[in-house]
Amino acid sequence: MNVPPEIEEFLKKEGVILLIRGLPGTGKTIFSLTLMKNMKNSVYITTEKVFKDIERSYPWIDNKDRKRIFVLDGKYKYENSESFKSIFYLFPESFRYALNLVEKGRVNTIIIDSWHTILEEMKYKEIEERERREIYDPERFFLNLIKLSDMGVNIIIAKEGIEEDELSYVADGVVTLHKMLENGRMEREITIDKLRGVKIKRSEYVFSLKDGKAHTLLSSSFKHPRTLKEFPKKEIKIGRGIPSCVFDEVITFKRGDTVFYDFEEYVPGEYHLSIIMSTLANFLKNGIKSLVIPPNDMDTNELKYQIYLFSLEKELNYLNVLYNEQEMEDFITYVDMRKDTLENLVKIYLESSTATPLVILGYDRLYSYLTSNELMQFVDFLRNEIRKRSGILIISGKISEKGIKRFCAGLSDIYLKVNNVNGNVIMYGIKPWTHVYHLDLSTEEGYPKILMEEIL
Repeated sequence: MNVPPEIEEFLKKEGVILLIRGLPGTGKTIFSLTLMKNMKNSVYITTEKVFKDIERSYPWIDNKDRKRIFVLDGKYKYENSESFKSIFYLFPESFRYALNLVEKGRVNTIIIDSWHTILEEMKYKEIEERERREIYDPERFFLNLIKLSDMGVNIIIAKEGIEEDELSYVADGVVTLHKMLENGRMEREITIDKLRGVKIKRSEYVFSLKDGKAHTLLSSSFKHPRTLKEFPKKEIKIGRGIPSCVFDEVITFKRGDTVFYDFEEYVPGEYHLSIIMSTLANFLKNGIKSLVIPPNDMDTNELKYQIYLFSLEKELNYLNVLYNEQEMEDFITYVDMRKDTLENLVKIYLESSTATPLVILGYDRLYSYLTSNELMQFVDFLRNEIRKRSGILIISGKISEKGIKRFCAGLSDIYLKVNNVNGNVIMYGIKPWTHVYHLDLSTEEGYPKILMEEIL
């Protein structure tokens, strides 16, 4: 999705003014160019300097699209206008030519980038063009644009700054682009401030400028696959990194690693489970024994559903689940969740493992049964036992106890944070350091799959 659906719906109207505002570097030009690329019934008017920058910096704007970019004070062959009458002659030739295209039905939207740059250009032209001063008068230009919108022409204006001014009050729609830097990590957001006549389902979207284009990102809700398909196995071989089957583009698990997935409370459970289940499914498909103490997001019914989603029915002899309730399934072992009992069961399990073992610890479940000190001692015990056997320990769950989080973060080799930002799921690495990635969830391939896109 290139732009939010609310903006697409808004621009289907006639005679609306959309203001795109933001501080320098927030992506206004790229966002405006993306709108032009998507809207074949639009033209783009800018200054000579911006036009040359577009030619140099945005190769995805092809020759056909460049023909829809006009220079403000350029010379264009235009025809007289019946539709726009006298107002037609109160604009520079670039606008007159664009209005001719509007009359012919080929265009209904004029994009102006950027407001301050164009006004500065017009001030110089006002001095130079003494006989046509009224055409380049910034105040009259502003009023004439409003008249154009009254006559059914859509106007999109990119403007530097986020202050409320006359332009933002007059505009029918206002969106603000934001760029946030935190510890060297980039996050970008679009805020929809107003869109008259359109129901705003989401007021904030995450977006990226990857490959020099604007991409609006949305974390999808889980949908059951239409047809279940076999989860594709990635081989686990000695001497190679161990695939997570989720974050392999960013990190590599090594034998003996402790991995800490720090999930914010409001991250949807399906994202949480799909991330840990992808690694578990791969271990089981490789015929490697795996032990799970499920997080709170995964009760036994959810666990059985995840086994079904990932087509793991044939691999259950490699799975052992420690759970706090009695169940009929052979792979689920009832445990009263005392620290000494858990440690004894884990030792028995690890001693029976012949290959790189996987242990997944839902530490939020244990927090209901163990004290903070007992839980930290058990985590430390697991880490040491896994290292001895060159396995992988994944600590996961949703817990707000800062002392336990700090402890788990400190002893982990890999520490990833997964947060909910206004309904979007993002991930970034603390150890190792990574940029911010937006996460989406797809089941189109027949099993749950996490999709990642770096926010640039």
